[in-house]
Amino acid sequence: MAQRAPSEGQVLMQGGLFQSAATAHYAPREKMRIAYADPPYIGCARMHYKDHPDFAGEVDHLQLIQKLHSEFPDGWALSCSSPTLRELLNICASVGADDVRVAAWVKPWAVWKPGMSVAYAWEPVIWRGGRKKNKKEHTSRDWVSANAVMRRRNDPNQTKGTKPLEFCCWLFDLFNMRPEDELVDLFAGSGAVVEAWEWWKRQGRLPLGV
Repeated sequence: MAQRAPSEGQVLMQGGLFQSAATAHYAPREKMRIAYADPPYIGCARMHYKDHPDFAGEVDHLQLIQKLHSEFPDGWALSCSSPTLRELLNICASVGADDVRVAAWVKPWAVWKPGMSVAYAWEPVIWRGGRKKNKKEHTSRDWVSANAVMRRRNDPNQTKGTKPLEFCCWLFDLFNMRPEDELVDLFAGSGAVVEAWEWWKRQGRLPLGV
């Protein structure tokens, strides 16, 4: 089902509820430059993306994490699969990114793989940085519950692993992002994250309680 941004309402999800910036009050802060990386997961590049026009083989995750750590000091996030989490955390530590945290995208509905007695129904998000909140701002959760996306109406390549709108809004909130910030999507894929960010900026979405 295609992911459509609400026209005027609010994004309601188990991870939070968002309102317009016009009704929120917050102190001005420096502009942030945040990176999000959603590469083909380790060992899955050819299986899932060999026919995608952007396919370039397996991603060098050591090089990727080095880039994230050195070029995006304001903050960054990296989506991955749970079986590879330990390997990626070791890479983070090896490049000096030892202050990362692990958040979770929990999928009430996900694709069940044949022969699996326990489904893979969550994905880790390794992240660090972001804008510190003051005492009047709400506390973000380190997880979001959102169904997996099967098809996007405006993605001719039907890119696997597309992130839903709820996930994207939660990610922006995790970093306490504002419309004046810059989001760098290193693996645009379906374009869903950039589309969600542009919608977020137009709406000026901020969490309730700010």
